[in-house]
Amino acid sequence: MIDRLKNAPLSQQLATFAAGLCLTVSLALVTLGGISSKHLQRQQQADFGNALAHQIARRISTSLETGDLLSVSASLQRFVETSSAARVAIFDVEGKALGQAGTAMGQNLFEYRAPLRIESDVAGEVVITVNTDTASAAHLRFVLSLLGLAVLLSLTVYGVGLHLGKRVGSRVTALTKAVSLEGQAPPPANNELEVLAARIDNLPMELLRTNSDPVAQDENYRTTAVLYLQLDSLMAYVDTLDEQSLHRYTDRLHQVVYASAGFYGGEIQVTRQFALAVYFSGPGNAGSAPFRAASCAWLIHAVTAEIEKHMPLSLNISIAASLSELGIGDEKDIYPGLYMQSTLDELQTVCASKPPKILLSPAVCEDTDVAGRVQQQATEVMDYTMVEGFAGPYDDLLERQLQLILKRLLNPALL
Repeated sequence: MIDRLKNAPLSQQLATFAAGLCLTVSLALVTLGGISSKHLQRQQQADFGNALAHQIARRISTSLETGDLLSVSASLQRFVETSSAARVAIFDVEGKALGQAGTAMGQNLFEYRAPLRIESDVAGEVVITVNTDTASAAHLRFVLSLLGLAVLLSLTVYGVGLHLGKRVGSRVTALTKAVSLEGQAPPPANNELEVLAARIDNLPMELLRTNSDPVAQDENYRTTAVLYLQLDSLMAYVDTLDEQSLHRYTDRLHQVVYASAGFYGGEIQVTRQFALAVYFSGPGNAGSAPFRAASCAWLIHAVTAEIEKHMPLSLNISIAASLSELGIGDEKDIYPGLYMQSTLDELQTVCASKPPKILLSPAVCEDTDVAGRVQQQATEVMDYTMVEGFAGPYDDLLERQLQLILKRLLNPALL
């Protein structure tokens, strides 16, 4: 039954829920009203029965005092005929019946007692039996009428809910048609919400979702060392090599740069048609960002010189390094990337002179690690200096890194 209701139309679900809720509340109110009225009725009956018992006790006390039992019996009979009592009986203090009138018959009989006094002494007891079948039947009719009213109210709510549910269902059906794909078969369901959910599930939501609001990243606003690599040989080979040979050549260039940058945490990006940039930012175990850029540049320069000896093609690369106050940016914040372009333009101009060695900008040379560990020589290219070598321990480290890269890249399987 529950599963059937789940698959029913939206109007029927809403109407059934509203009617069920109304019926539940109504039955709770009817139950409370029936219990309250029954309790009040019993209380009123008890007060009335006790009052009748005391009344008859006062009437017959005088006749009982004179011993006129005939008058007592007549009084009892008249009391039964004129009141709602079904039976009236008198008992002495020992429980012996002194008189009785009427017959008690029925399912709802209640007895009420009052002491029978002669002056200040208790001479017996009056017992009145009241038949409440009529009152109980009236109370039952009252409760049944309330139940009927509750059912009628629930049916009215069901009708109203069905009407409103049809309006809501029609609106949902219209929305379902609006998001339906052309030629899409209708799902086997009667419930409008399930049909709408099935239609939405079939939509290409990944194409409809938009990117979240851009949020600036802190790493994009840190000073970044930029290592610029002008691929001079590639500029000459791009029009002379076939596509397969050109792909192998660029793949070899990528291996050289990737292996060298891996030692110093550099991030590689293509910045111009024939140029790469390797970015270094933040602290590192190998030194400051400018020093890591200079070390990576030395490795690239040394690796290409050795690999050229085993290749028919040249690997000439012009290399220069500089500093930018901001990072490279990303899709969420394009300002750092735009700011970076002036640094890249400057490095492109420097590399256009095709320097034979690595050039470092004045900002890079001012770095403490670079000044204390890198041997430099002045040039006439925009106050840039040329790298001549590294201090003893760092030179040995670079040599070991060089041999590791050559061992990997000069593998016959990769040539």
